[in-house]
Amino acid sequence: MKAEQDPPKDLCLKLRAAADRLLAGTPLHSSGKLTILDLAEEAQVKRWLLTHKYPTTLMAKYQAEFKAARHKSEPVKKAEAEIDKLREDLSRVRKENRQLADLLGTYAVMIEQLARERAEAITERGEALAARDAALGVTALNPPPQRTAPAGRVHRPLPRGRR
Repeated sequence: MKAEQDPPKDLCLKLRAAADRLLAGTPLHSSGKLTILDLAEEAQVKRWLLTHKYPTTLMAKYQAEFKAARHKSEPVKKAEAEIDKLREDLSRVRKENRQLADLLGTYAVMIEQLARERAEAITERGEALAARDAALGVTALNPPPQRTAPAGRVHRPLPRGRR
């Protein structure tokens, strides 16, 4: 196997500047991850220069440097913080949604029960009035129909001054 040559000076300068930008968290041409792929992208050089042509002099050097940095670049930190915040918000909203769904179910049951009780009370009232009229020997006039809002519509009173 052939010994590895020294890399050209301009390549070393490009890679150093790109590595400094990545470590500072200010990438210009890459996603900002501390990887050899992003280093090559940031330096705008072919990846194979690092991985195949100069693996021991360049790739190993920058991998060790990135590993020694043991921190994430600023864009990655910001993105992870935003993701964590969004996850917390999503969890909170889902919890609220479950609570509101439970409350809605409770209200639906209560409304149904009240509607049934109202119908029973109206029936009992009609029977009581009929029994009273029969006991007194009178004939009741037909009561006027009760006003109710059409199904599916909410009755809203007119604003003041328009009545």
